[in-house]
Amino acid sequence: MALISFSLSRRSNSFLIKLIPLAFFLCLSLQLPIVNGRIQLQTLNIVPPNLAKACNNNNECISWIQTDRSKADLDSLQKADLKTIGFLALKKIEQEATNVSITVRMKLLNNSDKLSSDTQQALSDCNDHFIPAIELINDAVDSTVNDAFNDAINYYTIAITDFEVCYPRLKAMRTANSVDVDDYVDNHIAEVANARNALVKFIHIPLDILKVVAASSPH
Repeated sequence: MALISFSLSRRSNSFLIKLIPLAFFLCLSLQLPIVNGRIQLQTLNIVPPNLAKACNNNNECISWIQTDRSKADLDSLQKADLKTIGFLALKKIEQEATNVSITVRMKLLNNSDKLSSDTQQALSDCNDHFIPAIELINDAVDSTVNDAFNDAINYYTIAITDFEVCYPRLKAMRTANSVDVDDYVDNHIAEVANARNALVKFIHIPLDILKVVAASSPH
């Protein structure tokens, strides 16, 4: 495919510069939040009663389940019952876990000749736990759809264990033993460890929601 290069004249640059204030004005007029120069997706102005109940009025939970959702998703969340909120929480964590798993697998597939034997082993160990963990989350999703909420809790609890089992191997690859040290022996381990830690930070939320859903269910 031929490469096409674009050059902007001074007039074009001037035109674009004049558009920037207009863009910000429109965002403000439409009440679209801007953070660090980037437009952010909106969250619900008023927390629906079912969402507040599912999250036990926990702000971290309420914020997490709304993050990275489109306006259509937020509209659905506004009207969702407890079961639907449990379903949405599981699907969100499933996608986040899948993203981490893909990161691990791509490193093993594309960088095998660049990875040390210790790094390969650590990533392989994590991969061996991530894949069944995601399958268990999917089982929890199916159980939730079928109103088998206690089964969903059991599946998801085991999945959490799989994600936690991966950490000691990654931690062993640190250059220091201090908990707050983020230095790892190479950038491959660091990227996976940081992605895994970001996932685990919120991994308890779907379980807490499922427990509320189960307790409120007549089944």
